[in-house]
Amino acid sequence: MAVPAARLSLSRRQSGVALILAMLVMALVTAAVTAMAARQQLDIRRTANLLDQDQAYLYALAVETWGERVLQRDRKHNRIDDLKEDWARLPPPIQVEGGSLSGHIEDLQGRFNLNDLIVNGAPSAPDVARFRRLLERLGLDPQRVQPVLDWLDPDQQPRFPGGAEDGYYLGLSPPYRAANRPMVSPTELLLVAGFTPKIYDRLAPFITALPTHTLVNVNTAPAPVLAMLVPGLGLDDAKALVQSRAVQPYRTPGDFLKQPAVQAWLQRDPALTPILRQAISVASGYFLIHSAVRIGRARVFLDSVVRRDPSGETVIMRTRETP
Repeated sequence: MAVPAARLSLSRRQSGVALILAMLVMALVTAAVTAMAARQQLDIRRTANLLDQDQAYLYALAVETWGERVLQRDRKHNRIDDLKEDWARLPPPIQVEGGSLSGHIEDLQGRFNLNDLIVNGAPSAPDVARFRRLLERLGLDPQRVQPVLDWLDPDQQPRFPGGAEDGYYLGLSPPYRAANRPMVSPTELLLVAGFTPKIYDRLAPFITALPTHTLVNVNTAPAPVLAMLVPGLGLDDAKALVQSRAVQPYRTPGDFLKQPAVQAWLQRDPALTPILRQAISVASGYFLIHSAVRIGRARVFLDSVVRRDPSGETVIMRTRETP
């Protein structure tokens, strides 16, 4: 018996719909499997990245420990700190499974300690004069010392001219208050009135913020810091001092005072000699350990401030992860 054309057409349409549905289901299943596989791969990569990040951080802490050991050993063998010693040398990167690690040490007492500007709640005249000279040597306005003093001192009286206390900072957006205490980090300078990122970047290699009064190590201080120490000492003379000490580091503070470029200015004003002698040293107690680690795609950079006491014992005072 012949199948009616209408029924045959309906059957074909139903078969076509079933085929389309089957293809759709297959496509959905394929998409789901593909998505699951992709998500699984993403999860695997994410887990691997997290593991790499953790491993890199642990390696960075190991570099930090290495830095401590180097500083401890240095103190046992030498009471003078200069840039010819092992701690000051830049070792080559060490290859490890999946990446590399490196580290180097800087002497923070080769810099000007911003917290020395205020002593017992009042400005320290010799240190204020030094900071003014540092600003001048770097081509910056020496009056910028005023808001820094206000940031550090305990009162709310703005200095004139150029000072700033809460009355200024609370008018900013967002508002905040003057710290009125010693700085924890030199990066606080970015919060001080008049200090733009450009100005901070100019100053950053030559400043620090340490919790105790510190002497400047004339064996490690860069030329602008040496020039800051002596009124009238120019950058060219300071650069010559840096070159000469590279051959023969100073064994005592007196060796620095005897340098002709320094003597020329001290002879003009003998009263400067005891002031300068009280500000300099040839040994250091504060250092900065830089740690850099690469594992896979992970990158970790740590900056660790270390205090070393006269016996050689070290304490990690502050560690921060840097970009």
